[in-house]
Amino acid sequence: MTIIYLALAIMLGLVQFMLRNKSLSHIISTLSIILQWAFTVYAFSASGQTEYDFFCFDGLALVMLVALSIISTAAFCHSNHYLAADEDTSRVRAQYYGAMQFLTMALTMAVVSVHIAMTWIFVEITTLSASALIFYRRNSGSIEATWKYVFACSISLVFVYVGILFFSIAMGENAETGLTIDELMAHASQLDPFWLKLAFTFILVGYTAKMSLVPMFTAGIDAKDKAPTPAAAMLSSVVMNAGFVGFYRVYGVVAHTEVKKWADMVVLMTGILSIFVAAVYLVRVKNVKRLFAYSSVEHMGVVMLGIAAGGVGIYAGILHLVLHSFVKSAIFMHIGQLYRVYGSKYVDCMGKYLNISGMGGTMLIFAMLCITAMPPSGMFVTEFMVFRSMIDAGQWIVMGVAMILLTVIVWAIGRDMFSILFMHASSENSKAPKIVSAPWYETMFQWVLIILSIWLGLSTPEYVSTLVENAAALVG
Repeated sequence: MTIIYLALAIMLGLVQFMLRNKSLSHIISTLSIILQWAFTVYAFSASGQTEYDFFCFDGLALVMLVALSIISTAAFCHSNHYLAADEDTSRVRAQYYGAMQFLTMALTMAVVSVHIAMTWIFVEITTLSASALIFYRRNSGSIEATWKYVFACSISLVFVYVGILFFSIAMGENAETGLTIDELMAHASQLDPFWLKLAFTFILVGYTAKMSLVPMFTAGIDAKDKAPTPAAAMLSSVVMNAGFVGFYRVYGVVAHTEVKKWADMVVLMTGILSIFVAAVYLVRVKNVKRLFAYSSVEHMGVVMLGIAAGGVGIYAGILHLVLHSFVKSAIFMHIGQLYRVYGSKYVDCMGKYLNISGMGGTMLIFAMLCITAMPPSGMFVTEFMVFRSMIDAGQWIVMGVAMILLTVIVWAIGRDMFSILFMHASSENSKAPKIVSAPWYETMFQWVLIILSIWLGLSTPEYVSTLVENAAALVG
């Protein structure tokens, strides 16, 4: 079934690239959504099984696959209204939908892959398909953002490739058995520590471009700023998830070796440095899309702190990542509505939003509470669990620094969001706001994503908790 999904997804993507009829594009998009959900249902029916030695439907794959299917459905539906309002040409529309289809396909295969080289291949495909989405507007800003993204991600994925080579060296004579996670786990005790450290370092650094972590976090900032909001929603959520899966499966192998403590220290430093960088930029940035792009750096830093702390922190980190995906994609989709109202992405050009749109203002308030991990946000629970795991691990100093930095971040985001909601626009370049009404399905998907993030955090269903526990169990 996995090969059938792959073949059909590629076929639908190629058809989208060739279509010039808007109605047919919408029909193919609908078929793409149906195919995505059909594969997700199949994955659950084949839970725990491995296909072709390369793909496995374990807890990690299933929880990420569900998040991907929900968010990609919302992104496709938002794209219909986004492209209609943009008066795009038929050729540009065809390229956009084709790229969205290939991005969704590549992300799906990346999260179910259990061969580190195969995961690398599909993550590389996400770079190519995402670059076509970033290039959508064909202006100087989008061109610059596209080549920056391609360059940074290509360099970072070269690091991953070198890390994979080092893994094969660390395997020694056992390298002939393959580089699947099962084989690496089976020979974990025999891996050469020196080459294993090199492999882990290169793979972690490489995947930070996708995960929006220090040091390669800059790859995604301009991309999320210049990409259409539905595409930016994907880049700030499920693309980051795919990068995390690539890193986490490798970390799971390292966690079964003698270099685990060393690896935990590297992950811990990556997490706290990412939160520090996010805090520095969030205090100064005034572009609302870049504001939430840097917020992604912060939340991935929190996830890494949970992974490094171990215990319940790993469970909390994975659940935090999923909840962040729902909230962040909803926010980026809503930014499209803000732009239609104010004609600008800058905070100083926005104001009195709650008066202009009661529903939109309410949505923004809940989004702000959720993304800053304030009650009733589900991420409040997961962040609390991460800090509890850090206490159990004795990481008091790092936890104190993280809490101070997170306080600064909450203040920075709250300052700008309250300015948009309640204050008058302060910029002389601000335009008169327009009263626009978003289609019902656009608002519905945003609320569904926000409600999911609250519900899954505050009252996690047992079947979801079991999936996340199974994902956390990969570390042991």
